[in-house]
Amino acid sequence: MGSPPDRPGAARHGTVIAGRYRLEHPLATGGMARVWQATDRVLDRPVAVKVLLDHLAEDRSFVRRFRSEAIAAARLTHPSVVSVYDTCSDDGVEAIVMELVEGPTLRHRLDAEGRLPPREAARIAGRIADALATAHRAGIVHRDIKPANVLLSDDGRVVVTDFGIAKASEHGDLTAGGQMLGTAKYLAPEQVEGTGVDGRADVYALGVVLFEMLCGRVPFLADTEAATALARLGQDPPRPRDLYPDVPADLDRITLRTLARGPADRWPDAASLARSLGAFAAGRPPPADPPLPDRSVAPEPARTPSRDPDPGPDDVDDLDPDEGDLGDRPGPAPMRRGGGALLAIGVVGAALLIVGLLGWRLITPDDAATIAVTATAFDPHGTAGENDDDAPLAVDGDPSTAWSTERYNDPDITVLKPGVGLVLDLGGSRRVERVAVTTDDEGWSAQVFVVAGTPGDDFPADVDAVASVREHDGPARFAVDGAEGDRVVLWITRTGVDGTLAVAEVEVETT
Repeated sequence: MGSPPDRPGAARHGTVIAGRYRLEHPLATGGMARVWQATDRVLDRPVAVKVLLDHLAEDRSFVRRFRSEAIAAARLTHPSVVSVYDTCSDDGVEAIVMELVEGPTLRHRLDAEGRLPPREAARIAGRIADALATAHRAGIVHRDIKPANVLLSDDGRVVVTDFGIAKASEHGDLTAGGQMLGTAKYLAPEQVEGTGVDGRADVYALGVVLFEMLCGRVPFLADTEAATALARLGQDPPRPRDLYPDVPADLDRITLRTLARGPADRWPDAASLARSLGAFAAGRPPPADPPLPDRSVAPEPARTPSRDPDPGPDDVDDLDPDEGDLGDRPGPAPMRRGGGALLAIGVVGAALLIVGLLGWRLITPDDAATIAVTATAFDPHGTAGENDDDAPLAVDGDPSTAWSTERYNDPDITVLKPGVGLVLDLGGSRRVERVAVTTDDEGWSAQVFVVAGTPGDDFPADVDAVASVREHDGPARFAVDGAEGDRVVLWITRTGVDGTLAVAEVEVETT
């Protein structure tokens, strides 16, 4: 028998979407969409294209749900949150175009290694918390934090993937009231009960992930997804140190607070959690824990973001079955608990293995402050300089003026030399928390180094970058996590698409 005729709008190898994106091969398939590695024929670069499954593209509620994911993710600026390049609606094909990131999931690493070293676990969890803090400030709750949705990029970044069931306050009508969204082993108690949630539900899920990194298992596990989800309503998790005495006391305490049953008893926000995890990972004493709520007043209930209207009925989960044995079985029928809360766990789809969400990293310690710096162009491997006289324009406080690299025939500077950039003199040794770069250019790559003394002619040999972006569009903020030195080097390895990178402003925050 011959092959059935292609349906209009069906996506397959070789399909060109919007006259620009050529699909090469599928990477993963979920309950709503298939992710393809593709080529952007205009910019000649690889991209990830998430295509709504063709039988769902005919349903306008699915299409609206699918587009909301792109809109929500595009609002976020963090290297662990998606760089959404484009959305397309072409002859029945609905697609989101994103940056392609290579690397395994945290799920795969845990399956291969079991436990992770405590500082490595804290580093990964701290980066996830950073990304969540940015999302929460934008009114977006991820709702499905788990190892399968965390990508460990080959260049060292920790990337949170799949905002497919994230809920933005402006688009609250896309999540059914009382419906439990997420994966059973990582759900917060308020999600199990079907009540409203806020960012503290993501904090809880991250606590489960951190516990699993430290102990090689999740804190609650039963024979069915329903029993696993319900176990946390009446039980406290075991202490990580009781299972593995090598877990440091500070990290044990941090983990248990993320897993408090009541939202008000957890870390109050992802940003404060990120600061404590970042300090531990860097070998510094964590800051004092935020105070617990006053027990003389009633605890604050979990709630949806303040602008969230009454939800509607047309949401669909996009979950992953690679979360262990439980994920391979279909979810239970909806069931009722006291108060009539709806328990509805759907397990469909497959983990994203290669595609990540990329943007800015951001940490904002309460006592961080922007300081005045001086800037010098830095071209240790060149002979003609790098617009040296214009370097002060990058730190003059005027975004209408800019320092620019020289123009290169190939945006990838590394085909000619290791890189170029700016040296920012801090006026003395300081602890750097964040570096913000303002530019309108697209596709640029850079690293941030914090060093002591003037960098030498062999830079960056034997020096480790503290943060980086790759093929990034527009402005970026680099979280430096308290690295100490008297100079910051912005080291550019790829210009914008026109062969130059114009830096309007560089700001450094220190403590």
